[in-house]
Amino acid sequence: MREREGPAPLGWEGEGAPTAQQINPIALEYPHAICQQGAMTRDVTPEPVRLVIWDLDDTFWDGTLTEGGIAYRRDHHDIVRELARRGIVSAICSKNDLAPARAMLEREGIWDSFVFPSINWQAKGPRLAALVQAMQLRAPTVMFIDDNPMNRAEALHFVPGIQVQDASFIAEILEHPNFRGKDDSDLTRLAQYKTLQRRQADATAARADTADFLRGSNIRVCIDHDLHAQLDRAIELINRTNQLNFTKTRLPEDPEAARAELRALLSEYNVQAGILRVRDNYGDYGYCGLYIVRTGARMHRLLHFAFSCRILDMGVETWLYRQLGRPDLKITGKVAIDIVQDQRNIDWISTEQPGPHGDDGQAITLDYLYARGGCDLHAVAHYFSLTAAAVHKEFNFVRRGTTLRTDHSVFAKYAIAGVSAAAIAAVRPLGYEPEDFNSLVTSLPDTPRAAWLLSFWTDSQQALYQHKKTGIRVPMLLLSQVSRKRDITECDPEFIDNPADAARLTMLRENFTYAGLIEQPEFTENLNLLLDRAPQRTTVFILLASELDRGAADAPPVDCPVNRWVRAATAPRRNVVLLSIDDFIHDISEILTDFHYDRIVYFRVFQAIMRHFA
Repeated sequence: MREREGPAPLGWEGEGAPTAQQINPIALEYPHAICQQGAMTRDVTPEPVRLVIWDLDDTFWDGTLTEGGIAYRRDHHDIVRELARRGIVSAICSKNDLAPARAMLEREGIWDSFVFPSINWQAKGPRLAALVQAMQLRAPTVMFIDDNPMNRAEALHFVPGIQVQDASFIAEILEHPNFRGKDDSDLTRLAQYKTLQRRQADATAARADTADFLRGSNIRVCIDHDLHAQLDRAIELINRTNQLNFTKTRLPEDPEAARAELRALLSEYNVQAGILRVRDNYGDYGYCGLYIVRTGARMHRLLHFAFSCRILDMGVETWLYRQLGRPDLKITGKVAIDIVQDQRNIDWISTEQPGPHGDDGQAITLDYLYARGGCDLHAVAHYFSLTAAAVHKEFNFVRRGTTLRTDHSVFAKYAIAGVSAAAIAAVRPLGYEPEDFNSLVTSLPDTPRAAWLLSFWTDSQQALYQHKKTGIRVPMLLLSQVSRKRDITECDPEFIDNPADAARLTMLRENFTYAGLIEQPEFTENLNLLLDRAPQRTTVFILLASELDRGAADAPPVDCPVNRWVRAATAPRRNVVLLSIDDFIHDISEILTDFHYDRIVYFRVFQAIMRHFA
């Protein structure tokens, strides 16, 4: 196909004469962000239609408006209305004078059922290309109906892949399988495209810096973390979006199978998710974005990251990617914008948080969250990354294949009370580094809109090993051994498959002795050192380990000494709030392992903390 010149004016609703790049102002600065139109050959099965573009003369009505004596087609009028109720919108591309054509459609009460009306005397091909781009749709999901074969050929030339038909096809539309749509009796999709139309018209009229226009649009994003209420919409975003689907990992086409697979994914303890609703001064774009991320000591990776093209060029994708801490993302196929390389300073998006609000009606936000703990707090802290100005994390992590439990309370003691250089040197062969003996607790500000979130589940499960010369005590894990309460120095390095584990085990056997689980006096000392560092106005939340018995219903509760020690040590402290994970488990199916729970359990913990500040 030869390269075409810029699109001719659209002239919808009498608004100026925008070109395609003026319709999509960010394309001037980011030309790679324009949605690509895929070619479609005639032997390819046509896709379900999302947009019908109507010619007017001798198509929508009989006769020619400029020559007088037209016969208005009420049956076509009713088809436009019915398509809208199915979520299929209608637009206009006609060679006519705008004023009389609009007056006719307004008189019949159908004008507001069309979006992006392009009514002028310019060539239709460039206008169709600009219209499809403005609506941010893929060409194969668009049908153009025109009685003139030359106009249909021009449409195929300028918009490869578009479906075209003559006026005789109109009678088949409502019974055709590609026009089934889905129930949209509230005309939500029509309203969303009306919103997009107004927004793009203002962007064109402004002729100003794109960022200034976006700042004036008052874009608000609400992230709903409970996806179960929007499960079908989440599936639609995963399976149907393309230009802004960054992973393109699809779910099964069978609806029940897709729901089952997505529910199973969302139940995992190290998977966090949210579905985005976007609004601005022009209206509500509905649920139009989704992320699902796997978090933990070993990874921070996006599994799904998909958005509707109707929010293209708002910067929502890049903004969210940054809010999530730039997780690992393997981009698959072509996408409309490179969020990794996008250098824009996106300062025009604000968040509308669901959940607790203050007396002033404003959503509760925090100045910062300080989280120190294990896998449980990885999950809870994720939600604060979208509601707090800063999130400070001190979790267990993996270095060179070794899981290091720096969330154990002994490391809080070392950071606050200090530890000798000789002691640090003694544990370096086990995988620890000098920076592991530092902590943010020595420098966090004092503010009433801040929270500390602590857990000590590691202390109740992870054995300590004491260096024979310096006396330093640290936990030690071997990936190839069950090494919590068990003394792993009793293992023979020759039977360890992992060479790195074998070397660490040899070092451990030669230079350390098994000290077992921490005891109450030492734990209480460590806890008090840590709590004494908490700013006076900051609330400290401690998440207690589970004491539920997962066996017989009449079995006694599980005894967790560390929980008892925490309760005793914190009783006099007015700024400490104890949270039991058991209070957030609503069904035994939400217990995945001894220390891992369904994603929704951690979300409930987050909600409880936010309610405290309300």
